[in-house]
Amino acid sequence: MRVISSVKSGGVEYQSIWASLSWIDKSYRNTSALALAVRSGDGTNETIIPRNAKLAEVESSLHVLRGLGLGDSQLSQLFNHKGNPSGLAQHVKVLVSSLR
Repeated sequence: MRVISSVKSGGVEYQSIWASLSWIDKSYRNTSALALAVRSGDGTNETIIPRNAKLAEVESSLHVLRGLGLGDSQLSQLFNHKGNPSGLAQHVKVLVSSLR
């Protein structure tokens, strides 16, 4: 497991974590596939983005996180994105495809 970053929103701390799916979610037993998860402070997986996710999957995950009250600046911080917020989804797609 590797913590990418964390951010606080509405009194809840969220962490982006890179790990195997079996570590992130016990229902994926015996798989070594990697994914990026965003977890809340109580350990709940808010969204899981698989290693080779398509852009639509990433955008769907960002939509879920925005629904939790995370703004673009917080999402940029969570995924270490330093560019224009419109490029966030593409940044995350590249991030999950390049992490090992």
